[in-house]
Amino acid sequence: MKKLILLSSVSLAIAATCLPAQAQRQDISYNSSAPRISSTSGYDNIHTINVYTGMQPLSYLIVRPSDAIKVSDNIDVTDQSGRRVDASIAREDDRRIRINFSQPIPPGTNLNIAFRNIDFANAFPNRSFVYYDISGGHIGLSREVPYGLAQVQVY
Repeated sequence: MKKLILLSSVSLAIAATCLPAQAQRQDISYNSSAPRISSTSGYDNIHTINVYTGMQPLSYLIVRPSDAIKVSDNIDVTDQSGRRVDASIAREDDRRIRINFSQPIPPGTNLNIAFRNIDFANAFPNRSFVYYDISGGHIGLSREVPYGLAQVQVY
């Protein structure tokens, strides 16, 4: 009888250590008012990225293109109605472009950023992807807000 109790205790201990851990449930919620990249499109020499500014006024955007491309200073910014937004382009280093807006962009605005005269570092195959890391400087916030990584498929 003692052997049966001992054997069942050992087998229960082995079974308990071999069971996989139960995954914790994570609640992930989507915040529709957060700044984000809305859409992208791309052709050989023009890439377009649409961003939603969120619920804080926007004073500048930082764009970091991938190493596979060279972006010229020919960058057009328009709002959701197609009106050109007055902005100046500044290069902070070889891979970091800052788009400064002369007037703060109102909250809840959709911006269309068109990068023209794109040059590829190497021959680029058709239907490949190019990436842009985008963040924004919002009035009232002390840090840049990451918008995300824009993936542009080049046709």
